[in-house]
Amino acid sequence: MKKLAKINPKKNNYLLGIQSFATMDTGACILKFDNKGKILDYIAISEERLLRKKYPYTFPILSIQYCLDYFRIRNLKDISFIISDWIRENRWIRSGPSYNYQEFDYIKEKLKFDKNKIIQIDHHLAHAASTFYTSGFRKSAVLIVDGNGSDLETNSYYVGNKNKLTLIEKFKNQGIGAVYSAVTKEILNLGTGSEGKTMGLAPYGKKNKKIKIKYKLNGIRTDFSQFMRKMPYSDVLNQINNEFRPKLIKFKHKKANKQNIMKKYFADWAFEVQDVSEKVLCHLAKDLKNKTKLNNITVAGGVALNCVANQKLFKKNKFKNIFVFPACSDAGIPFGLTIWAYYNIFNGKKKEFKYKNAYSGREYMNSEIIKILKKFKIRIKTISVPEIAKLISKKYVIGNFNGGSEYGPRALGNRSILADARDPNMRDYINNKVKHREIFRPFAPAILEEKSSKFFDVKYSPFMLQVAKVKKPELIPSAIHVDNSARVQTVNKDQNEKFYNIIKEFDKLTGIPCILNTSFNDAGEPLVETPLDALICFFKTKIDFLILNDFIIDKKKYNIKNLINELSIYRDQTIRKNLKLSSKNLTKNFNKKELHSKIKYENQIAIHHTLQRPILKLKKFHSSIKNKKILIIGTNDHTYVLQLLLPDFNNFNVDYLEINKNDFNNKKYKIKFKKITKIKKIKNYKKVFISSFEFKDEIIEKYNLRNYFTPYDNSSRSIIDFLMIKNKISLKEVHSYDFNKFS
Repeated sequence: MKKLAKINPKKNNYLLGIQSFATMDTGACILKFDNKGKILDYIAISEERLLRKKYPYTFPILSIQYCLDYFRIRNLKDISFIISDWIRENRWIRSGPSYNYQEFDYIKEKLKFDKNKIIQIDHHLAHAASTFYTSGFRKSAVLIVDGNGSDLETNSYYVGNKNKLTLIEKFKNQGIGAVYSAVTKEILNLGTGSEGKTMGLAPYGKKNKKIKIKYKLNGIRTDFSQFMRKMPYSDVLNQINNEFRPKLIKFKHKKANKQNIMKKYFADWAFEVQDVSEKVLCHLAKDLKNKTKLNNITVAGGVALNCVANQKLFKKNKFKNIFVFPACSDAGIPFGLTIWAYYNIFNGKKKEFKYKNAYSGREYMNSEIIKILKKFKIRIKTISVPEIAKLISKKYVIGNFNGGSEYGPRALGNRSILADARDPNMRDYINNKVKHREIFRPFAPAILEEKSSKFFDVKYSPFMLQVAKVKKPELIPSAIHVDNSARVQTVNKDQNEKFYNIIKEFDKLTGIPCILNTSFNDAGEPLVETPLDALICFFKTKIDFLILNDFIIDKKKYNIKNLINELSIYRDQTIRKNLKLSSKNLTKNFNKKELHSKIKYENQIAIHHTLQRPILKLKKFHSSIKNKKILIIGTNDHTYVLQLLLPDFNNFNVDYLEINKNDFNNKKYKIKFKKITKIKKIKNYKKVFISSFEFKDEIIEKYNLRNYFTPYDNSSRSIIDFLMIKNKISLKEVHSYDFNKFS
């Protein structure tokens, strides 16, 4: 990494952090700093909040403009550097060459910014920066467990020391994040980004001998090859035809629906994947502690949202302190990028970063709120904190909008629905009538920090990322899960004074220092961001009262249906207008016709890259090894398909060593190569060919290979996929299909 030491000492500097590829958690962050170490400020937001579309996979154009507006920056010319990550190849344009080309890629090309001022770092390094630099620890072990990042990385170990992060070890291709997602989508059928639902369902299940996720753990390595295929399994082919999507889980299974999701079979699957997750995270944390000998641990990556596992890895391994970044999923990557660059790239005096709370969004002034209320003739009335607490104590459901929005998926008081946790019917009522979501989903208790240990076995949990056992469940039944646990949020005055005072006033009225807290949104919608979002969600649901900063709104005496329609039309118009203005400000020569033309052209290149390129590399290798002695090490099914694709390979001087595994298929096929059971001298072979897609890296490591050939990289499909797609056979049949039919 080259050192970019030049910063402007005469004015403030701005770093913009954005992801380099389309992700469901796309967003932006701008960090402001000076050379004297006196100024350090930031703003961060996820695109879904502004676009009002959950998991958008779009370029964060609204998020960038939102951040620019906060610092009153007119355009990208005033940004010192863009800091980004990379996904498959370390480059700005088409970092994921096998992904479908879309508007995200086009906007990157058209961005009004000097491409020489874009710095890219590993995805997991950005995660590590987000959690270490906000932890307050001088020295800490850093554990990153993710779905996948740069070059398919899944597990990473770092050590943070003062302002430096050092990579200890990393592992790729298979991880618990991918397994959890596969069970959530393929078996429980809960959809994209629904791993939290699986975690909520898990306590309703039990250990089931008929349900098992097979895995092996060895240090940082997490082997799930007996359960599901390795990455990659997301590319352009998935968008063309659903039959081209890889079948992830390697055996037949049932698939849930809304009616049967809580039946024993599916609840037991949720239990199993949660149980395995906890064991894997505990193992990784133990391994990391043994290798670093440190007592502090910080955690990030999508798997770190599993608050149950977080608490277990902390307690079981007897760490003294744990910190989990609130936006630990990819939503927090933009911030991690900028804070890493601040501490590691630029010379100048560094200001110590103090992460007091997770409210990274901008505040909306009372004047803005009054303007929107007057526009739609919504009556204005002020309300005090004691009055809010009194409404909650009277069993009313409150939509609370105040200050800047939270960073990450958890509502922490500023964009929250609040209710009385003492009411045993409140949980089911909010799930059914307010949020319109699954009945098994739990809510969080928000409690005064100083009184948390009286109710829970945790003293400090400000970001709702630790789960605790409940000491007095009978007092707050609607904030307790079925297994007598709770995803606790502790609140102190420094973090959020108004929210703290609401709970304190509630405590004075009821003797209970705890209220029910859940995110302010309807099912399938992002967390509300603006006063307008809050109004629409309020009128569309059975929330009783809406608090907008210092104002309260009651539903009575409104034609709600007409009002919802007017508010929604106005919001849609505003979003379209903002998209148009932001696009004009941030891009040059944007042309829809050119975009559609590039989509067709680039997607053909992507198809070639992922499916046909391995075949071409294989043919080139095939022509280069005639009359040379080679060794093939691989799996039975893959090697059989190799023979089908290149039949004259059988006439070459080949020794074949078969490993005791198959890539996908559960059948055994006749191999015509000369079989050997062990390698006498690797030097006797001109080249070693790895005939496996799934176990390529395992074979390289096991036999300590240096001079070898494989047609695959981190964005390839297998030749087995190629053969099945070519013959128009659904990949869903890959595990049971008889490849003899091809011969």
